[in-house]
Amino acid sequence: MYTDDIGTAGRRRRPNDEPEDGTVLERQLSSGSRIGAELEALVNDRTLSVQEGLEEDAFFSRPDGTPTVATRYDLERAVPDSEKPYLTELERYWVNEPYAFVVVFRSERENERKYYLIEPSLTPIELELRVFLADKLRTTISYADGNRPDDPVDRRAVVEAQLRTLLERYDLVREPTRGSDGLLGTVTSLFGASEDDGDGGNADTGGNDGVRPERAILASDPESLDDRQVEKLRYYLTRDFVGYERIDGIKRDSAVEDISCNGYESPAFVYHADHGQLVTNVRHGTDELDEFVVTLAQRSGAGISKRRPQVDATLPDGSRAQLTLGREVADRGTNYTIRQFTDVPFTPIDLVNWHTFSLEQVALLWLAIESGKSLLFAGGTASGKTTTLNAVSLFIPSSTKVVSIEDTRELELPQRNWIASVTRPSFADGGRAVDEFDLLEATLRQRPDHILMGEVRGEEGRTLFQMMSTGHTTHTTFHADSVDEVLRRFTTAPIDVSKTMFTALDLVAIQAQTSVGGRTVRRNRTLTEINHYDADRDEINVSDVYRWRAETDEFRRVGASSVLEEVAFDQGWSEKRLERELFERRVVLAYLVANGIDGYADVAATVQAFMNDPSTVLSLVADGELEDRLSAFRNLESVSIDVDPETEARAARPKPSARTERTAADVLERAEESLFERYRSGAPE
Repeated sequence: MYTDDIGTAGRRRRPNDEPEDGTVLERQLSSGSRIGAELEALVNDRTLSVQEGLEEDAFFSRPDGTPTVATRYDLERAVPDSEKPYLTELERYWVNEPYAFVVVFRSERENERKYYLIEPSLTPIELELRVFLADKLRTTISYADGNRPDDPVDRRAVVEAQLRTLLERYDLVREPTRGSDGLLGTVTSLFGASEDDGDGGNADTGGNDGVRPERAILASDPESLDDRQVEKLRYYLTRDFVGYERIDGIKRDSAVEDISCNGYESPAFVYHADHGQLVTNVRHGTDELDEFVVTLAQRSGAGISKRRPQVDATLPDGSRAQLTLGREVADRGTNYTIRQFTDVPFTPIDLVNWHTFSLEQVALLWLAIESGKSLLFAGGTASGKTTTLNAVSLFIPSSTKVVSIEDTRELELPQRNWIASVTRPSFADGGRAVDEFDLLEATLRQRPDHILMGEVRGEEGRTLFQMMSTGHTTHTTFHADSVDEVLRRFTTAPIDVSKTMFTALDLVAIQAQTSVGGRTVRRNRTLTEINHYDADRDEINVSDVYRWRAETDEFRRVGASSVLEEVAFDQGWSEKRLERELFERRVVLAYLVANGIDGYADVAATVQAFMNDPSTVLSLVADGELEDRLSAFRNLESVSIDVDPETEARAARPKPSARTERTAADVLERAEESLFERYRSGAPE
C-alpha cells in the first residue's frame, strides 16, 4: 500500500541517493497507470460496512453526474485490512467536496470510535509529479511576512498565478480545452504533449543531454494522466501551499472543535461535536511535524524556535493555536493544539436546539442583556462558555456601543458600533506589551454601553468589576464549576474583588460538559442571581432561578427573579406587562425554532428588528410572513449581518429534538390564543 509521505508544503523526503530531477518519474511513468488500475481492481469488492440508508452511488456523484475525485476506492485504501472486519460506519460526510470526506467508525475490537479523513490516493507517478511541481513552485513563491498576503483567498490567487507562470515558462501550458475548469484544468493536455520540444528561453536543461527533464518526464507515456489525475494534483498543490496540509480536511470540518497532535509518532486527535474525542488516521512524520508547527507560527505572524519553544497564536482563519517545538519543554516532542474558529457564529436558536438552555432561560437572558444587566458565564474547559457568550451577544441592542477585549479574537458581533480590542505581546526589541489592563483603561475613554471580555483569568477581573460598579454593563467568561467557586476565586487573591463590589454582577450561568443517554452534551447547570452583600454574615446572597435536572434532562424554575423585578421597576412595567414582554420574546424564539430559521443572518436580523420595533415583528410572526421580510431586516444600517450563503451552509447547526419542537409548538399555540389576534388586528397595546 502506498503512503503519502509528502512533507510541509508538498516537500517529500527522498533518500540521499535519489535524484531530484525527472528521471524517477521517467522510470515510473509507464507503470504508474497500470499499478493504479491493478490496485483499484483489488478493492472493487466492498470490504467496509456502509451506514444504513446511505446510497454510495449518489454520495460519490457530483451534481452533473460525474464521479467525485475521492471515491470508495480511496476509502478502502485508507483503512488497514486488519481493522476492516471490526469497523461499523456511523457517519459519513464531505468536508471539501469532491476531494475530501470524513467517515466516523466504531471499532468493535477496541470499543472506540475513530475518525478517518479520506483524500484521493496517489499512485507512484502521481506522487512524483506532485513533488516535482511542488519543488518548482517553492522556488518561485515567497512566504515571507512582508510578501505573503494575510487573506487566504489572496494567497490562493498568488499560488495559482505563480503556478500558471511556472507552467508557461516551461512551455507546459496549452490553450484551454473546451469545458476545462480551474488552473490545472487548462493543462489537461500538457502531460500528453509530444510536439515541439524546443528549449525556450528559461528552460532548465538539468542532466538529460540537453533535453529538459520536464519534457523527458512527459514524453515517455503521453496517455498516462486523465482528468481525474489532474484534479488530484490540483487538490494537493493548493492544499499544501494554501491550506493546512495534512489536517486541511479536518480544519474544514465544522463539527470539529479541537485538533491536536501530542508529539512525534502520535496520531492527530479531534474533538467532534457529536462524538467527543476521536483518534484520526492523520499522522505527521518527525521532521514534517517540526516544519508544520514552524509554518503555523509563521502564518500567525509569530516566531517559534528553541529559544522560544512555546507560542500562543491566532491562525489566519481566526482559530487559536498552542504550538510547542522540540523536546525542550515537551518530553514527547513537537505538538500542537488548535481550537477551531467558527466562520459563522452560533446563535441563541442553536443553544435552544442543543438543549444547552431552555426557551424560558434564553428569553430571560434576552430581556436581561437588552436591559443592561451584567452576566458571567462560568464552567470547565470545553463547556461552551465562549460559544454562549457569542450567541447571546445578539441580544445587545444595535443602538448601543460595544467594546470587546480578548487575548485572541473569538467573538463576532453584528453591531457596527463595536470596537474589537485584542492584546499584544511585547516585541523582541523591547516593545511594550498591550495587556487586558491597558485595554480596560482605554475602554473607559471609549464610553461603551456594553463591555465583552473574552475571559477573566487574573487581576484584570478587579478592574472589570470596578467598571461594572460604575454602571458599565459587562459580559464575560470564567473558569469555575460552581457559583461558590466563582465567589471564592473572585473574592480572594489574586483577583481580590471586594464582596460589596461583586454584587454589581447580576447573573451567573454555570455550564458543564456532561453525558446524557451516552452522548456528550453541554448543559447550563444553574442560572443564578447575585442579590446583595450581607455585612453581618460577611457573605454574598445568591439565589438560583433555574436548575438542570440530570435524571430527566430538564430545566426547572426554582425561584423568583429579582433581576426581572429590577427590569420591571426600571422600565415602569407592571407585573403583567413584564410577563407579556418575556412571553413575546419566547414567541419569537419559538417561531424561529418551529420554522427552522436558524441561520446566523436570519436570527440576528429578527432579534435586532424586534428590539427596534417589536410590534412589526410580532405582526409578521402572527401572519406567518416573517421569512418574507428577513432580507429587508438584514439591511439595517446599525448592524452588519451579511453572511456568505456557502459559508452558512457549512455551519454545523443542530436540529431541534422532538421535545424542543413540542415546547416551541406549545408556546405558539398559547400565542395563538392570547397574543396573535391583537397583532393581526393591527392594534397592539
